[in-house]
Amino acid sequence: MEKFGAGRLRAVLLGVRDARRTLVGSVLALLSLASVAFLLGLPVRLYDFTGWLVLVPVIAVGGGLARAGVVPTVGSLWLVGLWGYSFPPLVGYLTGEWMGAGRYTTPRMLMFAYGSARAELLGGLETSVNAGLLLAVVLGTAGYAVGAGGRRLASYARSS
Repeated sequence: MEKFGAGRLRAVLLGVRDARRTLVGSVLALLSLASVAFLLGLPVRLYDFTGWLVLVPVIAVGGGLARAGVVPTVGSLWLVGLWGYSFPPLVGYLTGEWMGAGRYTTPRMLMFAYGSARAELLGGLETSVNAGLLLAVVLGTAGYAVGAGGRRLASYARSS
């Protein structure tokens, strides 16, 4: 059994540099693509596009498979949540096309509505910090563990 020292802890938390860059870069590219699609009028908001239900776990498990690190994996998932809760209201705020029940609102869990575009944007930022960070930590850590376990099982299968 290997010792779990400071170097190993750093590798688990921060990951391998190339894998970390690839993970964060691919998530930023994905969010850029989603931003362009949203601006073109396509339904890519968090609860409008069910592809996010596939993409978020793939990001988490992929972080573990690629040894990208727990912190970059969690951060990447939080960026997805931050985008989902703040980008549509930001566009509505900047364009002036915001309305109480339009496409520029944040995802609503309890059907709570904000009274202005600015309040919608601030509410989305607050939600992404409060709930989104917690969800990113839980999903990111669990997905990273699944990916790392899969990587370890594959290496055992190859060696035997």
